[in-house]
Amino acid sequence: MSDEATFSNELLIGLTPEQREAVMSPARRHLVRATAGSGKTHVLTLRIQRRVVDHDVAPDQVLAMTFTRKAGDELRRRLFREGVRDVRAGTFHRAALNLVTQYREDRHLRALTLEPNRRKLVSALAKQLRESGELKLEDWQLPRLEQEIGWALSQGYNGTLYVKNARRLRRDAPLAPAQMAEVLDRYVGLCRSRGLLDFDLLLSEAITLLREEPDVLASFRYRNRSIYVDEAQDMNPLQFMLLRQMAGDDPDLFCVGDPNQSIYGFNGGTPTLMNEILVTWPDTVVLDLTRNHRSTANIIAVANTLLEEGARGIIPAKDEGEVPLVRNYNTDEEEAEHVATWLAAKHQPGSPWRSMAVLARTNAQLEVVAGYLDAAEVPNERRGPEHSPASDLTAPELSSRRLLEADRDAVALSTIHRAKGLEFQHVAAIGWAEGQLPNYNATTPEELAEEQRLAYVALSRAERSLLITWSRGRNDPRYPDRSPSRFLGPIDKVVRELDARNAPLRGDARRARLAAIRASLEQSVEQLDGELATQSDEAPRV
Repeated sequence: MSDEATFSNELLIGLTPEQREAVMSPARRHLVRATAGSGKTHVLTLRIQRRVVDHDVAPDQVLAMTFTRKAGDELRRRLFREGVRDVRAGTFHRAALNLVTQYREDRHLRALTLEPNRRKLVSALAKQLRESGELKLEDWQLPRLEQEIGWALSQGYNGTLYVKNARRLRRDAPLAPAQMAEVLDRYVGLCRSRGLLDFDLLLSEAITLLREEPDVLASFRYRNRSIYVDEAQDMNPLQFMLLRQMAGDDPDLFCVGDPNQSIYGFNGGTPTLMNEILVTWPDTVVLDLTRNHRSTANIIAVANTLLEEGARGIIPAKDEGEVPLVRNYNTDEEEAEHVATWLAAKHQPGSPWRSMAVLARTNAQLEVVAGYLDAAEVPNERRGPEHSPASDLTAPELSSRRLLEADRDAVALSTIHRAKGLEFQHVAAIGWAEGQLPNYNATTPEELAEEQRLAYVALSRAERSLLITWSRGRNDPRYPDRSPSRFLGPIDKVVRELDARNAPLRGDARRARLAAIRASLEQSVEQLDGELATQSDEAPRV
């Protein structure tokens, strides 16, 4: 009996050949490079379902690691609807916490406390260093210090490794490398002495247990025989170290990701880590999903301008649709008012408020828009921590109030980071000015490339219509006379070409087009008459 005979053919209806191969392939290891809107979550879900139905693996032997609580919840919901239960789905941090907690419970050790607020720990360390006279840290230095500690831990560095690599990478740190290394080691020591783990130290603790405790490793691999990684492009080195320890030399492994959507550089993520999967497990089968089923062809044409040089273009599966709009305004208030008007015009049967979103680089940009939406009585809500990394450890439990909000028909106001993985019929992408997108903090080629990927993520959320706006900020004393984002030049060019293609023809051009259509129709009729005559001549005589 073939693989496809044991797995309901109805579930394969509508899949592209590439999607079908990702679902049905018998290989043990896969890296699926899936573009935005290519149905990667659907493929990942179907593959788990197919393998459970075919008895390749039991549901409780599957571990699916995602990067947000919402992604894990969505994966479980889809599987539950198909009758597949007991699959463990959650963030890397949730998997690490389960492992560490089980280890300490089995050995009757005191539970470690998770501290998600690193700023609190950094402030406590700065106070210790000031009081001891070892190092005077001003309050204004603490945010950058917190950021650098987080980057170092996400790379798996201690103080010694930090000094070696910070100089090589020319890190723009708040302290000299040697001082920064000392602060890093003291930070880790402070956490240990208090029995605390931040998110990165939680991952490090899980890695240490898998490396140094054979019983822990054997138990983990017995219970987790098939590992899935969604949004693999978001992995940082520490998370990849954890995956490598979990998986071993011959894993049953399925990774899905899109290098063009790698936008967590502040958390140590880099799109090149997807290549490490192929280096670590060279026999991994690589599959590409390049067809976008979400957005119209015109939206994809605009989004494609943001792909890095050499990246494979996205193939649209939908018709052209509306041509995206690019608009500029004198002030942020004028921008916000027109965005509210545009959204109100889109509110029609089949397009409820919840099918719309306003996406910005920062939360501060959304404040002005929220005010104008409220004034226009357009319901709106902020997208919260359930869309953030490690959010299944920090997001509050779903209360009745949160459930009510989840069902609310409201325009989503979201930073681009928190919108990744989501989709909306109508998207207004605001704040496309230099200093905003790309953000003024992005100065290196790597940082600017990530800002470009962030812009791509924003545009690729849209299904049917897209509005891109920027403001000159003439009433903003901080950034008067802003200039348009460098990303808008290629977009403007494509939009003009699309407008020209869709413009009604006049005069000679119109007559020439009609003549060409008439000639084509006449040729088709002649060809059809010839085929019918041939069939008549060849028909048997009775």
